[in-house]
Amino acid sequence: MRKRLLSTVCTLLFILAINAQNTDVAPDNTGMSLSAQEWDKKVVMGWNLGNSLESAGGETGWGNPATTQAMIKFVKSQGFNAIRIPVRWTEQLSDKTNMVVKDAWLNRVKEIVDWCLAEDMYVIINTHHEAWLDRNPFYGQQKENNRKLAALWKCIATFFRNYDQRLAFAGTNETVALVNGQEQWGTPNAEWQAVQNSYNQTFIDAVRATGGKNYYRHLVVQTYACNGSSGLKGFTIPKDVVEGRLSVEFHDYDPYDYAGSGTYYYWGKKYKNMGKKTAYDDETTMKNYFDRIVNSWWKKGLGVVLGEYGATCHYTTDDKDTQMENLQYYYNCMVSAARQRGFAAFAWDNNAFGNGTEKFGIFRRSGGNMSVGNNYSLKGICEGAGVEFKEPETPSGGGGSAEGTLFWEGNDLMDWGNGLQLPIPASEFEAQGKDVQLILQYTLDYSDYDMIQLFYGDWKENPSFIINGTTYEKEFTPNNVHGMGNGESCTSVLTFDESTYNSIIQKGIVIQGHGVRLNKVLLGNGTTGIQSINVQPSKTNNPYYYLMDGRRTTSPTHGLYIHNGQKIMIGK
Repeated sequence: MRKRLLSTVCTLLFILAINAQNTDVAPDNTGMSLSAQEWDKKVVMGWNLGNSLESAGGETGWGNPATTQAMIKFVKSQGFNAIRIPVRWTEQLSDKTNMVVKDAWLNRVKEIVDWCLAEDMYVIINTHHEAWLDRNPFYGQQKENNRKLAALWKCIATFFRNYDQRLAFAGTNETVALVNGQEQWGTPNAEWQAVQNSYNQTFIDAVRATGGKNYYRHLVVQTYACNGSSGLKGFTIPKDVVEGRLSVEFHDYDPYDYAGSGTYYYWGKKYKNMGKKTAYDDETTMKNYFDRIVNSWWKKGLGVVLGEYGATCHYTTDDKDTQMENLQYYYNCMVSAARQRGFAAFAWDNNAFGNGTEKFGIFRRSGGNMSVGNNYSLKGICEGAGVEFKEPETPSGGGGSAEGTLFWEGNDLMDWGNGLQLPIPASEFEAQGKDVQLILQYTLDYSDYDMIQLFYGDWKENPSFIINGTTYEKEFTPNNVHGMGNGESCTSVLTFDESTYNSIIQKGIVIQGHGVRLNKVLLGNGTTGIQSINVQPSKTNNPYYYLMDGRRTTSPTHGLYIHNGQKIMIGK
């Protein structure tokens, strides 16, 4: 037995030595001690930078603002210690034959990764929305796709080769066969699953061959469609030259008619008597599903990454409070079930808000800023992860005071020359003084795009203005600035520098735009209009305080709230 053990060890060392000789540089295990399971268990709360670097047309192609370091810091401040960064690479190639990525794109991804690591966060980068790859899991394209995938990952991995163990790579995303124009999200046939399995092997071999720290790096492979249920049957564990450094990734928006499309408004046994609910999925279903994954993958030494999960914000006006609490409960159950089993779970956040399908926004990204956009989702994640939830101190949206003198009120659609064009005389601004605020309350109502634009009263030039500390020239897009969606209402507070103010009191202003239904226009001078001031929350029978954007809390900190019909300020 002892001779056999010694022989086995020697054989293994020989194989590792041969493999090491085939790497671009020598393997380097310095600071690379974490196994995949250990890495996954360190992810307390994970977040997706969704609809950004994976967008068609570049980082801002799908309407989200460019990522800033302040955004990453804000995510960390809310309790998250890991970020998954989806990346589309093949729109950014300098050599399409050899899959060489442009230096500028590699450096942009690096910049965001560096911001995350500066906050001591764990990071995953992947290949995302590569249609040539993930919509063609067919034998006819398998050889060429694997050649291109190997070349692409050699480029990416070489660039990030010296990064420490906090950075992980994920080979693909949601590989789904496109047949006659229809995506096949159901159980894959043998061909589709086999090709996905080959993608996983190609990815591992390509990264390991670059050597250095990549030889020991945590790598993440995927099932077909990142579907855990079908992956339990068709997924095969790829071969690796090192042990214990692989995780399997799956995504969970189940049941989709609650979490994705929003057909049902209640989930779980706890809410079974509240009204219409999903009939086939609850807390037990979720736990049993996760246990099957534990038995199939975790107990075989693989880590598990829940790369995306989420539930859309949806409600009916007659029972909004309970339905939003149910949303919070769903997130709580999802994160708790994942954490209890060691899974690294990453919430999907696409910066989409409102009421309906795929409104997965958690944080509002606007003009380089970040704020909490869905209190319920965030609180549920914190509860499930065992992290203290921080009540927002200021309302999301336009920010600033919404108090002032009413100038105009209505419900008129702005549609350039075919809609409302509202002039405001110079005298109205002069009466408020140089600290004047132009307060716009409106609802988005568009089929193509939204825009609010200012002209001076003579229609010859456009004034600049400031929203939340960011200066805009002549116009702004509410969808981008405030992270709001079609059908949502918002308040934008515009201020002006002294030079612009001096021009306004000579010429006045005209407001026009497109896809925006204007509700109120007020002029203020920075006063808050607070009706009462409290140093501490009042001790009444009414436990509910409302932030300025309508969200409810029973634990106010400091800032402006509505309580018992009055606007109050709670001091520090």
